[in-house]
Amino acid sequence: MVPTKLKALRRSSGVVALEFVFILPLLIGLIYGGLVYGMLFFHKLEMQQAVDRASASVLFLDRRQYQDISGEVLAHSSASLGKLVAGLPARLRTRMTEQVCENVSSDGVEMLECRLSADGTKSFLPQLKLGFLGSFPPQPSKLSVRAAVAF
Repeated sequence: MVPTKLKALRRSSGVVALEFVFILPLLIGLIYGGLVYGMLFFHKLEMQQAVDRASASVLFLDRRQYQDISGEVLAHSSASLGKLVAGLPARLRTRMTEQVCENVSSDGVEMLECRLSADGTKSFLPQLKLGFLGSFPPQPSKLSVRAAVAF
């Protein structure tokens, strides 16, 4: 006679392996999605730092030295943004669709606004194709950042 515990063990053999097979793809998907979104946020952070530095670089200009401070601010920030974008990784630098610094006025206050946009029509990182469910993880069609300073 076989003990009752041994019978129960034989009936439940393979259940853990079966649960593992069901859970593993979900776990891998969660980890992969987290990594992809982490990289996208890091890309956006790199772009944001570039526009922040370009717009803040004009704060070091001495207003007394220039007749047309507005034009000088624009030229200086555009040059700074160009240099900062050149320092971005190639995976971002090659996707830039907008790289501009311009003077804007808001309620009588002149401001310098710098903007960067990266095209995401082709995904930033590899995606898994899941047939009728689409691509995983979904990624944005564009990354854009902006920074403004009043002068």
